[in-house]
Amino acid sequence: MAEPRLHGPHRRQPRTFLRHLRKGADPVSRILITGASGSLGSAFARDRIDAGDDVVALLKPGEGPGGLVRHAGRYETRYADIRDPRGLREAVRGIDEIYHFAGVAVTLNRLHSVMEEINVRGVGNIVRAAGEEGVRRVVHASSISAIGYPPRGELADEDFDVVRTVTRNSYMLTKRAGEREALRAAEESGAEVVFVNLGAVIAPYSHPRYGWAMLVDTARRGKLIGYPPGGVSMCAVEDMLHGMRAAMTKGRPGRRYIVSSANLTYRELCAQICRAVGSREPRFAVPGPLIRAAGRLGAVLGVFSRDPMRSPFVVPENTALMVNHLYYDTTRAQNELGLRHTPLHESIVAVDRWLAEGPAH
Repeated sequence: MAEPRLHGPHRRQPRTFLRHLRKGADPVSRILITGASGSLGSAFARDRIDAGDDVVALLKPGEGPGGLVRHAGRYETRYADIRDPRGLREAVRGIDEIYHFAGVAVTLNRLHSVMEEINVRGVGNIVRAAGEEGVRRVVHASSISAIGYPPRGELADEDFDVVRTVTRNSYMLTKRAGEREALRAAEESGAEVVFVNLGAVIAPYSHPRYGWAMLVDTARRGKLIGYPPGGVSMCAVEDMLHGMRAAMTKGRPGRRYIVSSANLTYRELCAQICRAVGSREPRFAVPGPLIRAAGRLGAVLGVFSRDPMRSPFVVPENTALMVNHLYYDTTRAQNELGLRHTPLHESIVAVDRWLAEGPAH
C-alpha cells in the first residue's frame, strides 16, 4: 500500500495544547475517540480515562454513553455525524490526537451502501477534519479484513496480495477502500494517519445476541456443542489497547500494523471460551457443507430482522470465513510497536462478567 506524501502545500503544523499537567509529569494530550460508546471505542476510552488522559468522546447525535456508562463525569462529550464534514471539523477543534473507532462492522453485503458511507467516506471526513484543524495524528482502527483473507497454510502480512484472497465481502471491501480514502485525505489536508489492522477482538459492550459476545453467551449457557472447521486470528483487549497507543507514538505515517494475539482454530477458540466460563468444551466439528446451508437459512431469516444493522451469526458472508483458516503475521507490529501477545483468557472473562451483570451495565 502506497504511503502518502505528508509535506505538500496543504501541510499545516500540528498545534500543541498544554492545557493539563499532572504534577511532576509530562503534559496531557487532549485525545478524541470516535465510536466511543461502542465495544472497542469504549474499551479504549475507559483505558485512557483511567490513565488520566484528557478524553473527548465523539458520539452520534442522540447517542447514549454505551460502554462509558460507568465513567460519567470523567470525560467530555461532543456530538457529530461522521458523514458531516463541517460538524466533524468543529468536533475536532482543540484536539491533539484522534483515535478513530467509528465504523459499521457487519458482514452483510446488503448493507454495502451504509458501509460505504461510514467505513469509506466517514474515514476520509475525519482525517480531513484533523488536517484542517492541525490535529497531530489520526490512528485508524482498521481490520485484518482490509488486508484480505489468505489461503490455508499462509500467514498474511500487511503487504498480502489481495488478488489471492479466498473470499470477499462488503466489510472487507469498504474497510480496504476506507484506508485508501484516508491516505487521499491525509495527502490533501496534511494530516498524519496510521492504520491498526485489528484481529477479532472479544470485548464487553457488544451486542449479546450477535458476534463474539453471543459465542461467549452460548458457551456460558452450556449450549456450545460444535465448532466450525476453520480458524481465526483473535485479539485480546490488552493487545488492542497497546497497539492503538503505540501506533500514535511509534507508528509510521501511512503504514499498516496487524495487531492480533493468536491464530486459532475454532476448536481451540471454543475450548478456551468454555474453559474460561466453566462449561463443557464442544464435542465435534460442524461440517463445512452444513455450515454453508445454515448460512443460506440465516440470510432468509435476516430479511425479517427487527434491526436492519444486525443479522443472525450464521449468514453466507460469515460462513465463507468460518470454513477457512484465516491467519495473519504480526511481525511488523512486534518489531515497530512493541506488540507482545496476550492470552485471551482475561478478555473472555471480562465478557462473561459483563453478561452476568446484564448488558445494561
